[in-house]
Amino acid sequence: MQPSSINKLPETLRLIVQLTDYRTALALSSEFGGSEYKFPRSTNVTESHELAEFIGFNNLKKLAQFWNGEMVYIPKPDRYINYLRDERIKQELRELGGKPKLNKELAKKYKVTERWIREIKRKMHDVEQQKKDDDQLSLFEA
Repeated sequence: MQPSSINKLPETLRLIVQLTDYRTALALSSEFGGSEYKFPRSTNVTESHELAEFIGFNNLKKLAQFWNGEMVYIPKPDRYINYLRDERIKQELRELGGKPKLNKELAKKYKVTERWIREIKRKMHDVEQQKKDDDQLSLFEA
C-alpha cells in the first residue's frame, strides 16, 4: 500500500485500511456508508457479533480496540468504491500472482472487464519499474 494512494480516502476509511485492509473498508463502506456506526467496546467483542461474521473476528477486534464503543461516521462509498475495489484487486494480484487466468476470475469477482484488470496490472508494473529506476539512480548518487 502506497502512502500517497491511501491519502485519497477520508480519514475514517484510511484508518480502517491501516488497521485492517481494503476489503474491510470496502465492506463497511458498502454496508454502512453515509451513517454512523457504534463499534463495540473491545471487551464486548465476540465471534458471534454481527460485524465479526461480516468482516472477520480479527478485523472486528482491531477496530473495536481502536474505537472502543465510539460512534464513527462511515463515508458513503460512491466516491471511493471504485478506488477501494481497484486497491483490493491490486492486493489480490500481489498475493496470487499475475497469471493471465486470474484476470477472468478477478473480473468476474469484482464485476469489471478483463481489460480493466490488465490496465491495473500495467499500472502496477509501471509503478514497480519506476521504483526500480529510482533505486538504481540512487546507487550512483553519492
